[in-house]
Order: sequence, then structure tokens, then C-alpha cells
Amino acid sequence: MNYKKIYKDDTHSGAYLFFGKEKYLMENAIGYLLNKYVKGSEAFNYIKFKGVEAKPEDIISACETYPVMNDKKVVLVRDVTDFIGEYDLKKSFYEFLDNLSDFVVLIFWDTANIKKTTKFYKYFQKNHRDIDFGKLSPVDANRFVKSYFLRKGKKINDREAALFIKESGYTSKNEDVVLLDLNSEMDKIAAAAKSDLISESDIRNLITENIDTNIFAFLDSMMQRNSEIALVEFHNIVKLGEEYPIIFYHIIRQVKNLLSYKILSEKNISHAEIMNKMGVSKFEFDKKIKIYERNFSKEFLIDFYEELIRADEFFKTSSVDEKVIFETLIIKYCQKS
Repeated sequence: MNYKKIYKDDTHSGAYLFFGKEKYLMENAIGYLLNKYVKGSEAFNYIKFKGVEAKPEDIISACETYPVMNDKKVVLVRDVTDFIGEYDLKKSFYEFLDNLSDFVVLIFWDTANIKKTTKFYKYFQKNHRDIDFGKLSPVDANRFVKSYFLRKGKKINDREAALFIKESGYTSKNEDVVLLDLNSEMDKIAAAAKSDLISESDIRNLITENIDTNIFAFLDSMMQRNSEIALVEFHNIVKLGEEYPIIFYHIIRQVKNLLSYKILSEKNISHAEIMNKMGVSKFEFDKKIKIYERNFSKEFLIDFYEELIRADEFFKTSSVDEKVIFETLIIKYCQKS
């Protein structure tokens, strides 16, 4: 269930599983529950366990002890994957969870990446107590960015907020950027911005480049057969630390997609069928492949694909600098016929 449930419910009791990429949101939710139920009495009514050290009997004992001069108590078990990996939890433990007193809020905090096939996860899912702190939607991310800048004494408009989110790589499927990363970037921008209103130039001048943005720029310039820009973007990717096999994979994938489109277009099938057979998104199909396939002939793509296969063998057997091989491939790929 979405983490917003924690804030929507009037009262809380029983056991919850907190999981997901956004540790920042988890920390905020735990802080919210502590402030709501045990503020001022944390020393008596807030009990923390580390997963690697927690024992089932200790957790049970902590939950069965009445709160001190308070209506509620909060019990937190961090690193829950360590806990469930250490113990083969019996049926009796799940029965204990079923019968927790109303005065207890028990939180199992997954700081790793709990497998959704485990009995432990399925228990919470079945009981609608699986609280997912996943990455924010574009709308929620925009709100988060605007409110964070406000706390820093700055304002940012929707357009600039959307630009910041895009340039940060937060919405990219290929980057593991989380809110804590955004906070660091926003701290830097807020400190350097001269005006109270964050501008586009503030963002573009100060945000740390991300690999994903450069990868897309690199691939676009390749499809446009612009060798000058492609080489610049290639060097940017390398400078940012991307590995050569990943870059090579993207080049191969692009050539295969263009070639597949050429071959499938010769058959008497619809664009929807072609897209389905290729297994690409509608955006990539409409905005990339259909537009740029005309820059390449079928014969060129077949020849270049064979050259990529030879280059792959060369990478494995030759001592030649990989960067030189890539530069040669890029220039040939972009060369106008």
C-alpha cells in the first residue's frame, strides 16, 4: 500500500512493514508516528531493535509490556531482512502479530530489498500492512521539490521544478536517484542562487550531471548521425563513470531496433504489431525509431551490426584502447552515406 496511508489513518496500531527505495520518506513517517504517539516519553515508550540482533522473543516481550504513562508505544525493528534471514519464524509468531494490543505500533523497517516471495512479506500484504515507500510520481515529486525549496527560503515554479526533476535523473528507470540525492542538489542550488526565485540557469549551472541524461543525448545524436555531438556525449558518459559494456549495449540495442523496424516494415502488418514485436514503448517507437530510421539504409544497418559483433570479439582479445574502438565505431555509424 502507498505510504500516504500512514498520514491518512486517524489512529495506528498493530504491525506494519515499511519497504521501498525512499528511505527519506520512511524516516519522515517514523518521525511522524513518534511525534504523534510518544513525544516526550521516547525513553520509556520507544524501543528499537537491529534486525541482526533482534530475537522473536525479545520483540514479543517489548510489545507485551504496557506503555509507561502513555496510551501508546512504538517498537521498531530495523534491517528486517537480517531478522527474517536469521530466524525461521513459526506460526506462533504470526499469531502474535495477529493479536497485538491496540497500544502497540510495531514497525518492521526494510533497509535492504525484501523479497516479495517471502512468507513474511506476503503476511503483511494479505493484511494490507505492506507500506510501500516507492519513488514519487512526477506530480508528487514536483510538490516535494517546491516545498523543499520553500523550507530553504526559495521559490521555484512548476516549469523549473519539472526541469530540475528531469535533469536530476529522478524519474529515469536507468538511474537509482532518490530523494536524498535531490535534497543534496537542492541544498547546493538554494545556497548558490542569488534570487529568491530559482531560475532555469540556476538549475543548469549547478545540478550534477547524471549518466542517464547523457546516454539519451548520446543515442539521439547517434540516430541523427551527428558525429561531433555524439563524440562529446560519449566522452561525457565516460567521464561520469559509465562502463564501456553498458555503452556498447545501448549502441547494439539501437542498431537492432532500427534494423528490426526496417525488416518488419516490409511485412504487411500494422505499426501497433511492429511495436509489439519489437517490445519497445510507444514513446520510443513514435518519437525515436519511426523518425530516425530514414537516416539509415537496411544494408548499412546489417553491415554495421556485423561490425559490432566483430568489435565485441576485439574487445575481448585485443589490447587496443577501448575508447579508440568506440570513437571509430561512432564516426562510422554517423558517417553520411
